[in-house]
Amino acid sequence: MARRFVTPSQRKRRILRDALLLAAVLVVLALRLDFPILTAGQAMEAAQARYFFGPGEVIDRIDFPRTANTVKGGQHDRYYILRWGDWYAWCGVDHYGLFWQAGTLEAVENDPDTPLVPLVVSDWEEGAALVVCNRPDIASVEVEFPVYAGSRYLLASIVQDQKTEDHFLVPWALDRQEVIWLYPEELRLRGYNAAGELVYQSPVPESWADDFGITDPDSPSARYTPT
Repeated sequence: MARRFVTPSQRKRRILRDALLLAAVLVVLALRLDFPILTAGQAMEAAQARYFFGPGEVIDRIDFPRTANTVKGGQHDRYYILRWGDWYAWCGVDHYGLFWQAGTLEAVENDPDTPLVPLVVSDWEEGAALVVCNRPDIASVEVEFPVYAGSRYLLASIVQDQKTEDHFLVPWALDRQEVIWLYPEELRLRGYNAAGELVYQSPVPESWADDFGITDPDSPSARYTPT
């Protein structure tokens, strides 16, 4: 069989065709999967558009980067904290090599008549909660939530005195086996003034007794102590 030669013009056409095909595939991926995206900011904008939120103002952020040998599932690499009118949200994005991907978004509407309004940002072992503050005299907040302590549930307590504008971003670090799925209604919030005096406390969540068996949350025996 005679060998078929490819002329320089045919080779150029093939290269151009392959380049156009690759570009078309990348466009489809970007439109269908929001991936690949070149910057974290573009991924954040894509997630907001997907959830019909905003565009919101970035007022804070927290990173939970993965290591080279760790594949994370569920938790995003970066969370942007957004404000859009009376709405506050976290917007998660993920980082894969040179590219970013839009993740998920959850929001809460602020109630100015409520001193502290919570939103769970991430409920993993390295997690965080956003607390919107509607009282200028509150200088620090305490966030309480259930954790699994081997044979029963106890209450972890995290204090944050770093206030940014009108909110607190409250991070924590627990052991993996201690974390549970958390919802904003499962948090109890306390607000303290600059002198350390308690000026606000949210009601005890009903789920503490009903779902976690914590019937006396103010008892020292209900306190979680990190090991």
